Amino acid sequence: MGFKPEISDFYARLSSDPLTMAFAEEKKAMPSLARMQRQPPEWKGGSFAEFGPEAFMARPERPLALYVHVPFCHHHCTFCPFYINQTKKDFSKEYASLLLKEIVDTAHVLREVVDKRSVDAIYFGGGTPSDLDRDDMAAVIRALHDCFRISPEAEVTVEGRTTGFTAEKGKAWVEAGANRFSLGVQSANTALRKKLGRISSREEVGETLNGLCESGASVVIDLMYGLPGQDIPMLLDDIRYISEETDIAGLDLYELRCFPDSPLDKAIQRGKMPMLPEFHEKARMFGAAYARLYDYGFEHFSPKHWRRNRRERSLYNRLAGRQTDMIPFGSAAGGRLGTIGLGTARDIASYTEMVERGEKPLSRIAFSPLSVDRGGFSHELDIAMESLRLPDIGKWPVSYRESGKKLLAQWKEAGLLADSSDGKGMSLTCAGFFWSDRLKKLLADFVAVPVAG
Repeated sequence: MGFKPEISDFYARLSSDPLTMAFAEEKKAMPSLARMQRQPPEWKGGSFAEFGPEAFMARPERPLALYVHVPFCHHHCTFCPFYINQTKKDFSKEYASLLLKEIVDTAHVLREVVDKRSVDAIYFGGGTPSDLDRDDMAAVIRALHDCFRISPEAEVTVEGRTTGFTAEKGKAWVEAGANRFSLGVQSANTALRKKLGRISSREEVGETLNGLCESGASVVIDLMYGLPGQDIPMLLDDIRYISEETDIAGLDLYELRCFPDSPLDKAIQRGKMPMLPEFHEKARMFGAAYARLYDYGFEHFSPKHWRRNRRERSLYNRLAGRQTDMIPFGSAAGGRLGTIGLGTARDIASYTEMVERGEKPLSRIAFSPLSVDRGGFSHELDIAMESLRLPDIGKWPVSYRESGKKLLAQWKEAGLLADSSDGKGMSLTCAGFFWSDRLKKLLADFVAVPVAG
């Protein structure tokens, strides 16, 4: 490609405050070198009925997940880029019927091999899966258990929002086979929630979370920092509230991403929403939340996930980052089997027509090569990052080990890494976690092309 980077191009900035100063504010300053590859060739491998069984058994030793998408929401929250369809009266029964048919038909295509692999995780994402009626969701959960070999230790998660996610639903869905609920709380501050398009008050959020905890499921939430009008005291008060006044098992801590031309971006530009916190302030928010979660006894067990007990595993999220085989169900779902990427029809009418014809409703089938080049470093990187560290230098491609030692030493000097307690690899510091996405991208680029120096 004509471009040969120097090792110094991957260095962090040396400063007294790595949390805010390690790299430039723009985290996507250049395209990933690892992705500057040829586009996959046009798919000519036939229909799912033709390639499905063989693809299903291409990697029988790997974990297997089922992903069910429910692309309906009561309304479009200002910060959300995933909105597709509005929840309408009586949508639940019709959509659940389509899901049930797709599940049965998919299992029929895989009938010769479906019992040869166990399912490690099921995830209902959206959209707002909790908008489905109690009995409709329960029927879908049971159908997955009936049609696939679900591991006794499988994590079965239903996403939702606090509005309409009743304790009655939680109890019924646990009885059907769910064992984990994930709710997009974002913030427990009532005024801030209303600005974001969230309906429930702080008190209602707490009541919903505790009611679902009584179902016996592991209940987790999404908590965001960098929200418009949010400051450090507000974020810390959110952590105090969910720690002291709810029984949730864990949380995912995310930075708000404001996408151009999104409802949130337009509202800010029109002066209807406060400006987002400055970049340095968001970094300090992360640092303050990181310390406070430890104070409240949360265990940091993967880059964005925290828990109060070992029952919470965040298994689906961790598997999704490891190129796990994943069969998609529902409209606008994504997955893969072996080296084949799968995407279902985004348009609900097209999805309906294909399911009713008895077809797997795929609108995208593509070769999706696994990252096994360069000695499988991408896989090693995924595994190490999930363990809150970087790969031991012995796991690096041989030709990059010496330069890799220099790079890691520089990142350690910059305050992003520290020696791990067991002497294997290097652990990320608080600042390293804030910059973990950047570090991961840099390492992927580092081994993608020859580096000078």
